[in-house]
Amino acid sequence: MTAISTPRTPSATPATSTPPPPRRRGWNSTGVTRLRREGAIAPIAAFVVFFVVYVIINPELLTRFQLQTASNLVVPLALVALGQLVVVLVGGIDISIGAIMSLCNVVFATQLLTLPVPVAILLAVLVGLGCGLFNGFLVAYAGLPAIAVTLASAFIFGSLAREVLDRPGGGVTKEIYLATSGELLPFVPVALVWLAVIAVGLWLLLQRTALGRHIYGVGSNMESVRAAGINARLTKLLAFGLAGVLTSFGAMMLASSTVTGDPRSGDPYLLSSIAAVALAGAAFTGGRGSIIGTILAACTLGLIGNLLFFAGVNSYWQYVISALIIVAVVGLPVVWRRVAFRVKGIRS
Repeated sequence: MTAISTPRTPSATPATSTPPPPRRRGWNSTGVTRLRREGAIAPIAAFVVFFVVYVIINPELLTRFQLQTASNLVVPLALVALGQLVVVLVGGIDISIGAIMSLCNVVFATQLLTLPVPVAILLAVLVGLGCGLFNGFLVAYAGLPAIAVTLASAFIFGSLAREVLDRPGGGVTKEIYLATSGELLPFVPVALVWLAVIAVGLWLLLQRTALGRHIYGVGSNMESVRAAGINARLTKLLAFGLAGVLTSFGAMMLASSTVTGDPRSGDPYLLSSIAAVALAGAAFTGGRGSIIGTILAACTLGLIGNLLFFAGVNSYWQYVISALIIVAVVGLPVVWRRVAFRVKGIRS
């Protein structure tokens, strides 16, 4: 007789602790950290504080007309500042950016007299691209200093702008003005919409493509880039070309908002673009810079100029303020490090 074995109850197995699900890193952890790393916290705070002060002093800024006027004022500066930012990211600086803007401005305005609008836009963009590639080739492949190259090319591009158009004029129409500088919806200026589209496109290029990573890499650590087999010269060339394209967008927005082309229109934007990049916390040695910080810094400078205008202050004081901003932003960290070093030495 065979014994029927009863099934044994399985012994209790030791409970294994299941690891908690990975914590999702939200915008508060990654976004703020990225903004802090790119130096964008200070310009964001400065913009918020100055905007509040400006509204208290001049509440009419919140009216439809004033909002549209302020947008048309700051958008060209923001676009040119973004072009300057791209050059700064690779460790350079573009002194010719104002002359490039003037040349693209008059090319766009004059070509509208005889050509369709899309063709005139394409020509202006190609001119900006060509100017940027000219600078980039001399810097990247000829090994010349960026400040010397762009200083020399500023005279070339400025002379070409005056050759194309010797006095304000052109064929900018009311339709073009409405499409670039009017209102899309009440309290929604079209200029801000175009700026947002271009800024998002630039952000995707710099953050989501190999070229963008190379641009940051060339500015932050050239030796590591070369060791990785990345063509640093080509990256610099393309960065200057991209800066020229962004500058051409700013030139066309300026021509559309003023309904005219001007061979000296870009002159005030050189110092202002450098001041915006400095105020945005970008490192002039390369590798660090923020798109949102640069845009808000440009908006802050534009609002300062607008406030001075309504206060009856001479417009030349805007240059003084821009120069003081550059000195303060670049000089204060140096002074702070020296003071901290001396205090640390006294304590030790």
